[in-house]
Amino acid sequence: MTYSSLEQRMAGAYPAMLPAFVPKKNAQVSLEGQREFYDLMRNLYQMLFDNPLLVVTTLHEDDAFPTRYKKGYGKPELEVNVLKIKRAIEDLLKKMFLLGQGGEVKLNRRQLRILSDLGVSDLNKLPDAWIWMSRRAGADQVAFAYCLFDEEHRYTPDIYASLFEEGPFRRLEDWMLSQGYRAFDIYNSSWADYRLTLTYANPVWGEGRPNGGNEYKIRHTGISAQYDAYTREPAALGLCIPGGLSFFLEHFGEMDQRVREFVIRTTQKCDGCRYCVQTDKTGKRPLAGIPVSHEEEEHSLCPYFPGYSYKWTRIDDDLVDDIIAFLTFMDGFAGDKAHSARCRKAGQ
Repeated sequence: MTYSSLEQRMAGAYPAMLPAFVPKKNAQVSLEGQREFYDLMRNLYQMLFDNPLLVVTTLHEDDAFPTRYKKGYGKPELEVNVLKIKRAIEDLLKKMFLLGQGGEVKLNRRQLRILSDLGVSDLNKLPDAWIWMSRRAGADQVAFAYCLFDEEHRYTPDIYASLFEEGPFRRLEDWMLSQGYRAFDIYNSSWADYRLTLTYANPVWGEGRPNGGNEYKIRHTGISAQYDAYTREPAALGLCIPGGLSFFLEHFGEMDQRVREFVIRTTQKCDGCRYCVQTDKTGKRPLAGIPVSHEEEEHSLCPYFPGYSYKWTRIDDDLVDDIIAFLTFMDGFAGDKAHSARCRKAGQ
């Protein structure tokens, strides 16, 4: 998509993350009332996308980090401007949530104008669903902002199906569901950053709720999808490798041909960076690279941080076949006691 400004790019995250309307049946608020609030939030996000100057004073030329790790781009001002528009929108959303709770909220002139344009001119007469989503048991700012009315419904699979190639994504999703994987809407409610992520996790690795993401403290096989508006390709899907990659590389010889080729192609090769031995004062610790042999070639594969390389911004049927094959291989070790101990340690 082409954006007219950096601010429009960032504002675009909110309509992109807004799920389809799925109300909660038999709620305190009618279906029509829930629809009214959903339409209000959808109109809000469209307004901010169409005109980011509603919440900021200056627009900047569109730009984005090449990757979600923000390294090596040499533009410190980019992150400053990203945070300005992000904080401006988040401040508005937080105040709207607090208004629904009946709190004392001081709105600035811009925020008052936005609410007025949305048809909310009397702050003492908020829509019923606005108040309900702010005050119900377990109410949180993210569910409020994205109209996650039904606590039992998983909203993120449909969001990410629309952001990726839907056919391959649905095929991967169908396979995981057929194997007993479960979907989780993952977001931060203790401090709202308004990022909705999706995780599919296989409960045979443990009944605990996954942490989200595919990079740290991974205890279950599965996938995790995220959306970072500040990157050139915001949506990314990652493979979840429980306990880290070392264990599975040690069993490289047991992989079938497809999994071996996938692992060789995807895993970071040891380049001698020496990160793995930086704390070794003896100078005798060997590098962490794990040697594997494939088709008469020797490789030293780095087991560190596999979540960085096992992540893709586009998916197709070939990648889905690779992911399914590797998930199947890893799930074969779900009952391994030694590896289960590694997973518990990794999740601490």
